[in-house]
Amino acid sequence: MFRLIGNVSKKVYHEAENASDVNKWRLNNFTRGYQYDAPEAMVIVKANAVKSQKEYLNDLLDEGKYEEYRRITIGNYSRDIEIYGSGKDKPKLINRRKKIEKLFRQGITNTAEIASKAHIARSTVNFDLRELRKTYPELRQKGSRS
Repeated sequence: MFRLIGNVSKKVYHEAENASDVNKWRLNNFTRGYQYDAPEAMVIVKANAVKSQKEYLNDLLDEGKYEEYRRITIGNYSRDIEIYGSGKDKPKLINRRKKIEKLFRQGITNTAEIASKAHIARSTVNFDLRELRKTYPELRQKGSRS
């Protein structure tokens, strides 16, 4: 879809599927003999449906493009610090969350079972899974049972 819009007023004068159709309309309506008599300077632009970032991220999740989702949401931060812990000096936290993620990805969805295998409290497992789901949307889809 292409639009003919005014440079200053941003008024949409004409809309068509092809740029050539828009240009033909412009020439037919604003050309008198050899003179071009338009009310203002105009430009032909390609009209695209603009999505908000939230809609775009939801579309990525629906399509299963988790790596691109993480790349956009995380940016250039260190993966371990951003995903597993809030600071460089917390290796216990990072290792615990890695262990919980590994067990969950193996198909163990019962939080009590994860807690017994990781030797931590069940509430800690629930909290860590909640934190991991922010970064790993595929964990949201699996769900977990109490």
